[in-house]
Amino acid sequence: MGINGIGKMENKVYYISDWNVPPGYKGPFEKHRYPEAYIELGHWHILNFRDINQEIKGKNNLIIANTPVGDELKKLHLINQLMEDNEVYIGIEGSVWDWCDWPAPEQELYVSMLSKAHGILHSNDYDLTMLKAFSKKFIKAPPCTNQYINSPREFLGDYVFLVNPSKRYQRGMISHKLVYDSIPNNTPVHTLAYNRPIKFDELLAFPDSYKMPGFQLVNYMQHDEFMAKVYNSKFGVDIHRDYSAGTISVNFGSLGVPLVGNIELDTQREIFPDTSFEWNNFDAIKNCITLLCNDTDFCLEVGAKALKNTKQKYLSPMIVGKFMDDLQHLRKMNNPIIQN
Repeated sequence: MGINGIGKMENKVYYISDWNVPPGYKGPFEKHRYPEAYIELGHWHILNFRDINQEIKGKNNLIIANTPVGDELKKLHLINQLMEDNEVYIGIEGSVWDWCDWPAPEQELYVSMLSKAHGILHSNDYDLTMLKAFSKKFIKAPPCTNQYINSPREFLGDYVFLVNPSKRYQRGMISHKLVYDSIPNNTPVHTLAYNRPIKFDELLAFPDSYKMPGFQLVNYMQHDEFMAKVYNSKFGVDIHRDYSAGTISVNFGSLGVPLVGNIELDTQREIFPDTSFEWNNFDAIKNCITLLCNDTDFCLEVGAKALKNTKQKYLSPMIVGKFMDDLQHLRKMNNPIIQN
């Protein structure tokens, strides 16, 4: 298969993104998700858009170019130039829908690039409902983790954890209202606070901190603090329409903590089959929140099942190894003379 160890290929894989790191950075990474786990286990060579000319030389290079955030037209032109003489795949770290808010010239160029790329990376099968309009070549690059507890929790925390808002306004107020309407009186609720910048020129919108009676706002935390916050909660709620790769579901699952979320996310549906719903099935969501609050056995059962599902389906060596195999398979489909 041309793979040395877990996901290592004979060809160097260049990964172009907006990350502000030195070219070839290998970590250490605080989070073992996409793309960090892929960079480490797949031996990807990460670089910023500004470093393309000094890092990528010649022709026939194997390149994964992430969909840019900020100064999109300039960066898209850089990727488009690379497509002339290289094997280029388009990656999407966040929402596959964000580019729909770009100006027309950026959208036109991006659609053209999706159509001629050697393949497109996606996180969820739901993403393909839009992407199939532009390509027939896809590779699944799901979230993953190498951090998990050994055995299920035998206790429940005393607060409900609202991990949103994160990006886009629709990912915040809905969850707050559903939880507020569903929990018993005096149930503590902790929710992440996001202070919207006064000046922000990038595409992504940061919502203000939502306030509901009795809800406690908690400030931004480093990853280990965030995971501790998850572990000590009773359960979490993350209801949103379409913005996510599904990493939050993996985080909760790795700690055996129930999460109510969007069934269209593959990680949410596969890790939490009993607490996943269509994002606008509000009656079912509220009933589930109430049940998790009142039924300790059910809450513990959901958490134990989630931990098992995460270990079976979303550990990073397995996920990255399969991705690299799938990448090699697609490369051979694109070019039958490829052997390694």
